[in-house]
Amino acid sequence: MGNAPGIAPAHARLPFVGRDAELAELDRALRASACVGVVVTGAGGIGRSRLVEEFLAGVTGKGAPGGSARAARADRARHVVRVRATRASTSVALSALTPLLPGGARPETPGAFFALVREHLAARRAAGERRTVVAVDDVHLLDATSSALLALLLAEEAAFVLATLPDGVDWPDPLRAWWRRGAVRHLPLLALDPERARALLAAALDAPIAGLAARALWTAGHGNPLHMREALRAAIADDRVGPVHGVWCLKRPLADTLDGVSFDARIDRLSPDRRALLELLALCGPIGLRDVPAETTAEVLADLEERRLLDLRRYDRRERLALAQPAHGPVLRAGVGRLRARALLLGQVARVRAHGAHRVGDHLDLARWELAATGTADPELLLRGAEEALGTGDVDTMCRLARAALRHGPNARAGVLLGEALGQRGAFAEGIPVLEEAFAAAGRAEVHSVALTLAVHHFYGPGDLPRALAVLREAAHRAGPSPALSAWTSIILGATGRVEQARAALAAVALAEDRASPELVLYLQARLRVELATSRPLDAIRTARTAHAAHRELTDRTEVFYPARSAYLLAWALLEAGPLDAAEQVLEENLDELLRAPVPALVVWFGWVHGRIALERGRVRQAASLFAEARAQAHVQGHGFAEHRALAGLVLAHAYAGHVGPEAAHLADTVAAADPALCGWDTLRAHAWALRCRGHADQAHALLRDTAGTAHLRGNSTGARVLEHDLVRWGDPAAARRLAAMTDRAQGAHEAARTAHARAVVDADPVALDAASDAWAALGATLLAAECLAEAARLRRAGHRPNREAAARRAQARALLLVTRCEGAATPGLVSLSAAGALSAREHQIALMAADGHTSREIARQCGLSIRTVDNTLGRAYRKTGVRDRQGLRSILTTAREDPDERAAG
Repeated sequence: MGNAPGIAPAHARLPFVGRDAELAELDRALRASACVGVVVTGAGGIGRSRLVEEFLAGVTGKGAPGGSARAARADRARHVVRVRATRASTSVALSALTPLLPGGARPETPGAFFALVREHLAARRAAGERRTVVAVDDVHLLDATSSALLALLLAEEAAFVLATLPDGVDWPDPLRAWWRRGAVRHLPLLALDPERARALLAAALDAPIAGLAARALWTAGHGNPLHMREALRAAIADDRVGPVHGVWCLKRPLADTLDGVSFDARIDRLSPDRRALLELLALCGPIGLRDVPAETTAEVLADLEERRLLDLRRYDRRERLALAQPAHGPVLRAGVGRLRARALLLGQVARVRAHGAHRVGDHLDLARWELAATGTADPELLLRGAEEALGTGDVDTMCRLARAALRHGPNARAGVLLGEALGQRGAFAEGIPVLEEAFAAAGRAEVHSVALTLAVHHFYGPGDLPRALAVLREAAHRAGPSPALSAWTSIILGATGRVEQARAALAAVALAEDRASPELVLYLQARLRVELATSRPLDAIRTARTAHAAHRELTDRTEVFYPARSAYLLAWALLEAGPLDAAEQVLEENLDELLRAPVPALVVWFGWVHGRIALERGRVRQAASLFAEARAQAHVQGHGFAEHRALAGLVLAHAYAGHVGPEAAHLADTVAAADPALCGWDTLRAHAWALRCRGHADQAHALLRDTAGTAHLRGNSTGARVLEHDLVRWGDPAAARRLAAMTDRAQGAHEAARTAHARAVVDADPVALDAASDAWAALGATLLAAECLAEAARLRRAGHRPNREAAARRAQARALLLVTRCEGAATPGLVSLSAAGALSAREHQIALMAADGHTSREIARQCGLSIRTVDNTLGRAYRKTGVRDRQGLRSILTTAREDPDERAAG
């Protein structure tokens, strides 16, 4: 990375991340007796030479990071010869292969050269060494004589050849011949996928990177490590990417340049007609097959596709031509002059108009192209294009087109679209005045639509609850009440904990649910929030599914915007109901789509729900990471309400780990300010946990009790139950009695587990606590399951039943095994666990094998131990876990596997 700001000099070279599968493939090829070599191909900058280097570090026994450490352990002392072919070496026969010669040898003829190399390698094999590995970078640059020697080595299996070759270059004949026989393998090195690219960028920065930033850099470099490095360097220098609260975030859209990236030589060799088509695609983006210039022949298209420069892809149920390598786009655009770009764009406009411009996406394309070509366009076209951009989630294009439409004069529709786009970017200081102006000028038919967006921005941006509610009231006064106004009034009131008022706001709304409309979507979103707050998550799941289906069915989404919002609410409802796996699946299914067309505020809320799921599972480090990212991204976007919710989650995750970070002080300031729009029950909950971690137990207990009481009075039974359950986890018997006595009809396995936990504590019943633990474990709530078992073990030790100590040890052993999956959790409910009762790593390994049915002899053979050592280790495991045999071990260990998949495999 050089000296780019924010990147340590040690990271001048990218870390080696994300190629474990490729390293394993090379390892398998080297071990296969029938394989004599591998050819690694890939685009420039993809990391061909780096992959070979990391693999060879393991082969030579010097060790290497990542997967190559496996090869290092198995193949130490293997001889490696590294050959670097260059254009200069092609002019001198065999010059590139001199590293194959024994030291000091200087043969005068090719024949002598061949003989010396064969003798040298044969001597090494005779000495008992494994095959020598000959690594040849850019094997296509070898001269003909060197290629002949390589063919000889392959024929005699004297060496294992590991060659690299750029994409689009013909293979040398010897390698191709052996590949046809199946003795040489081909390993195409592909671009990194988004997940591996994010890991690489985080390693390069030595810090977490937000999903939006990682996705933008991955898109800019199209998964090519070199291109991503240059995009990151440019983004940091331009302050488009930078650290926010310790997380690297995308502050502004990336520039359309990749300075320093080598241009693809294939482009330079193209004929003018072929290059012109690629320039058109670079300017316009994907275009339909029938919209290509008339002079473009089928031969040209086929040739560009064969060269891997052009792809035929499906977009919006249409087949379109696109650049095969999006990284070519910025460089091609930079090489097109302004007048030529104008001509190309307007020519494309004419072709699409000639075909009627009636297909999905045509208005968006025409608006983009005309605006880029001339700086303006018909205002109605710009508006229709902006609305289509909204439909695809393209916030930046929606902003650009709506702003251009407003240059033609005031327009409420354009004001709503521009204000929404600016709000998504976090530019509330600019967006709210745009919306206020549109609201003031809006006619009766438009006032509701503008009011909804304006109220949302006042509340979720600067957190101005009074103004948000005033806007909704004024809209009802000017144009009459509407279901949409009632819905947003309910949503805002519910978000601040005023559940009874939120319910009342919806009381008069009656809509048929068999016809999709914006009003129906907003009403359902509001209703499910009330259902979530009143302990009816099963009703909320049904409502959320209906809302999501209706949302996707809409073509005009000006008032409801993004269907992903309904998906996030569905994940939240599933979380509250209890099936954590289902909640996580909904997030994963929708997040990738959301990142492809980023809607920043929704990305924040997805992260918040994901953090809550992780915390419920007991994965405190993962939860802290997710909340930290959500907080940083919300800060960048200026979404104050979301930032404080994420901050509360982060403080709570830290408190679950038993420590208080500096974020707790920021949260305390929020609590002291007592802003009703920002200081909800979950904020006070996190603050109470932080207080307890600091040793202020009485103050923390009082805060939770008071907050639970307030939540109950406001109709928020879900909040009251969560807070009372926290007190139960802290050992408060009065809270257990209150929670057990709650008579409201709470739905879902989550609430059932809370109630069962409270009743078991009231009854001081360890058997009931075991059952409550099983209920939590079935939901995936590992930490809560461990806390129940810890309390069951404590009660058994304090009781007078026979065999109480053995039963206590069994409960404690299960709890300790569950805690190992909780990433360092240290909640008050775990304090009674004794570390002395934990199985050591060796005891755990042998106990698992015994529980899976292996005999002591089998375990001894697999672990390299004596049978006596195995039996002694099992004896210690029996004593610690309070069981007598393998069946007992199975009953404990199979419920504490690392995950459901592993449990099934076991």
